[in-house]
Amino acid sequence: MTFLNPLLLFGLIASAIPIIIHLLNLRKLKTIEFSTLRFLKELQKTKMRRVQIRQWLLLALRTLLIIAVVLAFSRPALRGSLAGFPLGGSTHAKTTLVILLDDSPSTSVRNERGPLFTQAKEMASRILDLMKEGDEAYFVTLSEMRHAKSFTASHAAAPVQQTLQQLNPSQLTAPYRDALGVAAKILAESKNFNQEIYLITDKQATQFLDPKPSTDTTDLFDDNVKLFLADVSTGNTTRLDNAGIASAEIKSTIITQNKPFTLQARITNAGSSALRNAVVSAYLDGARVGQQSIDIPSQNSGTVLLTITPKRRGMLQGYLQIEDDALEFDNTRHFAVEAPASLRVLAVGASQADTRLPALALTLDKDSASGGLFRVEQADENRLSSFDLKKYDILLLVGVKIFSTGDADRIAQFVNAGGGLLMFAGREMDVANYNTVLFPKLGIPAAQQARLSGAITSYPPPQQGSFISFSKIDFQHPLFAELFEQQTGKKSQPEIESPKVYTSIAPQPGARGRSIISLSDGTSFLTEYQFGAGRVLLFSVEAGLTWSDFPLKGIFVPLLYRSGLYLSQKPPMQSITVGDELSVGLRIPNRSEKEAYVLRSPSGVDERIIPQFSRSGLAAFSSHNATESGVYQIRTSSGKDGDLLYAVPVNISSYETHLQTISDADEAMFFARLGLKAEQIRTLPTGASIEADVLETRYGVELWKHFVGLALLLALVEMIVGRERKSEQRV
Repeated sequence: MTFLNPLLLFGLIASAIPIIIHLLNLRKLKTIEFSTLRFLKELQKTKMRRVQIRQWLLLALRTLLIIAVVLAFSRPALRGSLAGFPLGGSTHAKTTLVILLDDSPSTSVRNERGPLFTQAKEMASRILDLMKEGDEAYFVTLSEMRHAKSFTASHAAAPVQQTLQQLNPSQLTAPYRDALGVAAKILAESKNFNQEIYLITDKQATQFLDPKPSTDTTDLFDDNVKLFLADVSTGNTTRLDNAGIASAEIKSTIITQNKPFTLQARITNAGSSALRNAVVSAYLDGARVGQQSIDIPSQNSGTVLLTITPKRRGMLQGYLQIEDDALEFDNTRHFAVEAPASLRVLAVGASQADTRLPALALTLDKDSASGGLFRVEQADENRLSSFDLKKYDILLLVGVKIFSTGDADRIAQFVNAGGGLLMFAGREMDVANYNTVLFPKLGIPAAQQARLSGAITSYPPPQQGSFISFSKIDFQHPLFAELFEQQTGKKSQPEIESPKVYTSIAPQPGARGRSIISLSDGTSFLTEYQFGAGRVLLFSVEAGLTWSDFPLKGIFVPLLYRSGLYLSQKPPMQSITVGDELSVGLRIPNRSEKEAYVLRSPSGVDERIIPQFSRSGLAAFSSHNATESGVYQIRTSSGKDGDLLYAVPVNISSYETHLQTISDADEAMFFARLGLKAEQIRTLPTGASIEADVLETRYGVELWKHFVGLALLLALVEMIVGRERKSEQRV
């Protein structure tokens, strides 16, 4: 027997009260011999025996009455199947049922009995039919569990049955440990005697993976909790060979219109048969733009590289697709890239003449099919403090003499938030000011002063005199990717005509820097620095013709143009998994304080979203968890007229590709880590009657009503016996 309110058993102490009262009422009588009454002695003895028996009977009745009342309030219950128990038909222990329905993508798989999810819903319906009066049921789908803060109990099966019929498989994957953790919290607040969990599952092995350390052995459940595994995969004789696209990664750093970029896809073959000539197709803006075939051994992965050429500027949405197989959800993988549509550049120099050549290189003199991308605004250095840097994508500094502390702070905030900084040295620059005011703000080591005395004073440069030239070029840097034609034969590296460098400063790459082009004297000609979310490119020469003839070389225009693209390129749009939180940090040049922003789901539902802006202008967008695969869009307003600012690809978990069921040994180990003993777990096969299986393991009846009835009966008998005693006393 088990007591649901065991603390009330302390009330049994009250059963001693009648005994104490009885003992206090006992009085020792003085015996007086009276001759004429001697004949009554025999009668007195007989009557005293009857009185004593009645007193002891009253004492027992009153003590038992108190015990019965205390036991009724402590809610005793019996374990086991009580089908044949005399009291079993009159009442039952109240039950709390927590039904966990796995609606992950793998439940959309079909076997000879139909879709697994349809079978799972039928199993849930049969479990709900077990509810009796006084029971409560919590119905939780694994997809709902990830974002619901609380769950409401249902005391009738009908409303839950209606909800159940409308459900379809979701695109979200949730570990079973998290689901059982939710069930444990629900049962911890339950006052009912019977506590049962029904996990309706296809037993996909990957969902049993424990995301928490294996050393975490905290018991989630009490010993009285029963776990029923409703296994909808039981009896499946069909071999499920399945493959899926595990990832789609943009390998190119610079994306621009009419220039190809590389997309790497990883395909997982989780089946027992090898894949032969599996076709992987790439789609961009709804049109197929690439295709590759691949062979993958069983239980293995392979990668393919696809070359895609954007035909327009702006945010581009695409997806990869493979042929249909057992699971449809993992045959598509979404991605997004951006080919910048327009980039604003603020060019600052001692005069507009200093910035003229770099500005022409960026705009290509508006005479190219690639022109029009950069919009350059030129300004003198004394006006730098009057510009709002948050409105620009790139800041071009050409031979600026000195920087104030305020300007250095603003430039550092601009780069830290993701802006691009392109710098040239110059005749008037104060290197000491750079080293003490600007460079420390950007994490750039101090540079050495300009050296070499053979500075060019007029054009053309002298034929004689000392100069240095390019020594080593990092052709693996994104600036040079796809800039040159593919080399054939013995030449493994392209040839670049080096400028003659007469005067230059000597930047130090340091821990955060990277020398892209070095000179023959060992110093760096072009150095890259990473600071926060932005980048800095530093040329050690000025942008004119007095320190070098760099602007006259064929590499000048394409290198500056690629530098502008590289500095303005946003970080790759990383895919997130369905169920994860949508969180994006984004620079928004030319933003308006009154601008409204929405997050548009792949199905077209708009949600108003309010970003948090930092001092540097970085906007932090955060929203609810993603609920469907596809591309989520951050737009300036709802409707067709809103500008598209950013796109976030969302895909299902790559774990869903693996359809193998968990082994019995691994399953037992999983539940043991949660503190569930083997006797607490029972499997409910599909197709068979589950009522008998549940009743065999369910606790029996609560006996409190029977103890209440016993207490009433004892009280009635006590009244009758007590009334007879009073009548005898009157006689």
